[in-house]
Amino acid sequence: MNNSIDCSDKEISKRIDKSRIYSDIDGIFDCTLIKYADDNQKILNEIQITIIHESLKYSLLIHKSNNETSVDVSDSNIELVKSKFDLIFHNLTGNFWKYRDQFIKIPGHYYLFSNDLGSSTSSEEQQIILNNIINMPKLVSNERAFINTQTNSIQETYPYIYDGSTWQIFIPKVSNENKIKSSLLSIRSLVLRIEVVYEREAAIQMIFGSGYLITNNLLLTCAHIFDPILWGMNKISYSKILVGFCDLAPDKFFSLLNPDKIVFPAKILQRGLVKENIDEYTELKDTDTDLALLMLDNEIPNITEDQYFTPKFDFISKPDDIPTNSNLYLVGYNGELREQKDLVPYRYLEAFNNTTTFQLNHCHHVNYKSVSIGNLIREAHQDDPYSLHNCSTLPGSSGSIILNCYGRLVGVHIGISSSIKQKNNDICFTKNTYDKYISINSNQFQTFIGETILPNINDDKVIEKSLFDSM
Repeated sequence: MNNSIDCSDKEISKRIDKSRIYSDIDGIFDCTLIKYADDNQKILNEIQITIIHESLKYSLLIHKSNNETSVDVSDSNIELVKSKFDLIFHNLTGNFWKYRDQFIKIPGHYYLFSNDLGSSTSSEEQQIILNNIINMPKLVSNERAFINTQTNSIQETYPYIYDGSTWQIFIPKVSNENKIKSSLLSIRSLVLRIEVVYEREAAIQMIFGSGYLITNNLLLTCAHIFDPILWGMNKISYSKILVGFCDLAPDKFFSLLNPDKIVFPAKILQRGLVKENIDEYTELKDTDTDLALLMLDNEIPNITEDQYFTPKFDFISKPDDIPTNSNLYLVGYNGELREQKDLVPYRYLEAFNNTTTFQLNHCHHVNYKSVSIGNLIREAHQDDPYSLHNCSTLPGSSGSIILNCYGRLVGVHIGISSSIKQKNNDICFTKNTYDKYISINSNQFQTFIGETILPNINDDKVIEKSLFDSM
């Protein structure tokens, strides 16, 4: 994928046939956006997606009122290009492309040109929706990236790569490499992306997480991603949960018509322990068990029973068996940072002084399933079910699965362990801010397995042979 290609010169511009505007069931991907300056002059910014015939690629073409034309992204994957179109449209207008028929003019943003506007929403309804958008909750980051001390650069994640016949993973040289690679490849198809949707009138807020399939319709993840959110003066619970299982799963992925059955609705069977009595309107407390079990409306296709048998959760190792600073492997999805304020938590970390959101997104292969390699900082103990680690993550990775240096599953990633909260409620990371995961050997995890997971597995073979045969 080529990002931010300079297409202002005539040679590149000639290669783009702007008459071939892409369209599909989601509509015609062409719109004109207007932003009014203080002197009331119209500044036009035309966004097009076109097809490049000679290379069978799709290009996102941005044309501005000064006749400057550039290609923001060009790729053979139309869903990737469409997702970037959606992102730019949202960033410029504050609206979502799929809800353009209910377009709301938000002060300080670009407006959709009237010829493209087919809204049937009344002015009173638009004002209500506008208030909801303006009051949309600002979500606090619960994840942090780390610096690779050997290269003195942002720690990168490693995506799975399909070579035309098989999936591969290319990671740096590590001890027990063959076993690690085998485990990482075995669980690739079992790690899914979760979208949690919150709605208020026509305004929508989405939160993303990761999860791990333990059967063909049961998904293990963390509980806090389903917390209600404070929207204006109201506490809003989620309206729906969607689960997708493609390696590339951008926001747009969850709003497709889904003809290939790649997105599934899901419901929560249990959040936390039964005694904690956590429902959909309950915000998780620090003392609650941050685990959840989802049931998918449909069984995941094309996954054989044997795939759930390797690797297993590590119920055997004692704390002293896994040395501090040994490698850990986090498998999940990282979401995209979109605003400058997303860097605020890093303000006191000198190594991130000149870091941009683009660099963080690029290094973490956002919206792709990938592997983050870090170290065990501190093992869980009797009074604390959480182990600390420094696998680099961005928002959206909560619920990712963690493997230890032997390639066995050891827990579910939760988020940061600690931070500093400032007077304006901004959080800031310190050098002692690590990520954490809930350990499989903790009393809380064991209780969750006994009272929630096992009763919902209807196949004795899975219980006996797969994840839980060591209990």
